[in-house]
This record gives sequence, C-alpha cells and structure tokens, in this order.
Amino acid sequence: MLVLFNDLFFNLCVLTSLIFIYLQIRWKIELDKRNKIISILIDGFAGGLLGFILMYYSIQVTQETMVDLRFIPVMLIIMFLGVPQALISSVLIIIGRFIFGFTTSAIAAFILMGILLIGFVLINKVSVKYNVDRHSYRKSLVMIIFSNMVFSIIISLLVKDYGVLTRLIPSYWAVSIIGGLTSVFFVKYIRKTQYLLMKYEKESTIDFLTGLNNVRQFDTIWNMLSSNAIAKGEKLSLLIIDIDHFKFVNDTYGHPVGDTILSELGKILKNTTRSFDVVSRNGGEEFSVILPDSPHPHAMEIAERIRKAVEAYKFNISAKESISITVSIGVATYPETVSETNEMVYIADECLYKAKRTGRNRVCDNTYEVMKIKYQ
Repeated sequence: MLVLFNDLFFNLCVLTSLIFIYLQIRWKIELDKRNKIISILIDGFAGGLLGFILMYYSIQVTQETMVDLRFIPVMLIIMFLGVPQALISSVLIIIGRFIFGFTTSAIAAFILMGILLIGFVLINKVSVKYNVDRHSYRKSLVMIIFSNMVFSIIISLLVKDYGVLTRLIPSYWAVSIIGGLTSVFFVKYIRKTQYLLMKYEKESTIDFLTGLNNVRQFDTIWNMLSSNAIAKGEKLSLLIIDIDHFKFVNDTYGHPVGDTILSELGKILKNTTRSFDVVSRNGGEEFSVILPDSPHPHAMEIAERIRKAVEAYKFNISAKESISITVSIGVATYPETVSETNEMVYIADECLYKAKRTGRNRVCDNTYEVMKIKYQ
C-alpha cells in the first residue's frame, strides 16, 4: 500500500509542477488577450498533454490496467477555463490512452473519461444555477468524489484481485482528494499572484487617476523614442502642457472636482492626438505628449488643436454647473528647434513657462510664438 501511495504522490508532484510551468507560460504569452479560438485550442492541447504525461507516470496495477490523476486537468479546465477546452483535453487524453495499447482497460478508460466529462459539466451547471463560486473548493470536492466513485466502480470491474483493490482504492481516494484540492488551491494561488503582479506592474507605469502613462513610463518611452530618432534621423516633438490657475480650481471647488478635471483633460488629450502619440501625466496638473516622426509645424498644429479643444470644453462639476479652463503649452522639436534630444524636456518646459509669463492660454516654442489669447 505504501508503494501505491508513493506512486500516486509522485503523480501529484508531476501534476503541480506542470500546472505551475504552464500557467507561467500562459501568462507570459498573454493567452487571454489572443484570439479566442486559438486560446481555446492551446488550453485544450495543454490539458491533454498534461493528462498524457500523467499517464506516462501512471501506476501499473495489472498487466492491462493503470491508474493516475489524469482527471484533474479536465476538472481544473472546466472550473477555470471552460467546457470547450475540457472537451479537447478529454479527447486528447483518450487518444493518448489508446497509444499505450488497445485493450479492455483502454476502452474502460475511454468510458471513464466520457462519464467524468459529462458529470463535471453537469456539476458545473448545477453550481452556476445555485450561485456556487465557479472556483470554490466545495464544487471541486463534489467533482473529485464523483470521479472517485466512478473510478472505484470501473476499476472493481477490471481488477478481480480483492487484495489489490483494498490497497488501491483507499490510496487512490486519499491522494486524488488531496491532489485535487491542492491543485485547485495551487491554480487559484498562482492566478491571484499573477493578477496582483500584473496589477502592480500596470500601476507602476499608469497614472491611477487618468489612465495615462505616469512619469516613470514617460521617462522609459522618451529615452527609447529619442534614441530611435537619433539613430534613424527622424524628427521628434514634445509638448509640455499645464493647466492654468489649477490651484484656484482646487481651492474654489475642492480636490474631487480637480480630479475630475484632470481625468477629463486626459481624455481630451487622447482624442486630439494621433493613436501612436504618447500621452502622459507627468505629475500634478502637468501633462506631456510625445509626437514621434513629427515636424515642428505639425507639432505646433497639434498643440494649438489641444489648446482650442480644452478652451471650448465644459467641465461638469455638478448636475447644474460646469466650468471652463485653459492650458499653456510648450513645444520643442528635434532637430528643428533643439539640436540635442537630451535638452528637449528642459527646452519644452522653458517654453511652457514662457507661455505662462506672457499671458497663459497659448502655445509657445523657442523660435517663434503661435498664440491665441482668449481676451485679445
């Protein structure tokens, strides 16, 4: 009995190791973001491959009969992914079983997998009907017990040796329950860890209020694009944008209104720039737009378009009240107005303050000024 238990435990170790490896690969290739049919096929194939590997390390009970934990991948796929993926996995596992020999036990394994697949799908549907969490341990335990009962009946018909059965079935029940619940815990833990890691990675590069790039991401992208511009001899423009009298808005209407204005301004910037332009919130009320492959006149044009769009926009601060704001914008372009890319942020910032000093609500550069003052 100890040998059987050890072999089943080895199956469990193989199972958890392969689950971990696949979930890491799945996360790295961002499978959830890919074509749905492709992701279903990949997940289904992975489940089938996992079942086949578990069969390779199976326990030979008789000359024809072997047992393993191949049902667990199918159960996990139904719980965490879906029925189509589980169907593909089941078909591949059945085909894989016949590779080991077309025997009575192989036919029994085919029947077992078919019954388990139908049973798992029905259990899943019932749990949805009664609002049971799709990832719950209770549902997985019901599936495992159902699997163990079907397995016990079929193995009893195949193996006539009572002594073998009394050692095998209790060991199988113990390891399958432990293994099944451990696998569910393992998948839930890894998925949660990956979700939190992705969330933290996103939050480290995305401004929480506007959804734009934050200053850290701005620096990363800016370094990359400025290097590309030098290497390829392309023009590169930078806009630095600041809200005029934003402190007055915060002091008068409160910071929640100020946050709303910042969020809405982020949307205006996205809507008035090209899809490949890089819009960031660099901090406070300061924003930036990186314009790859953009000559200086075009950059001034986009800056003026932004200025006009902001000036015309009504920011709703309550159900009955709205306010208007203006922005000042500094523009720099490599190599037309700045000879070195590492000076562009400084020059664009100086142009921004030039716009502030000369009346606000205008666009300025370091060679000439294109301006539109609201009250001229």
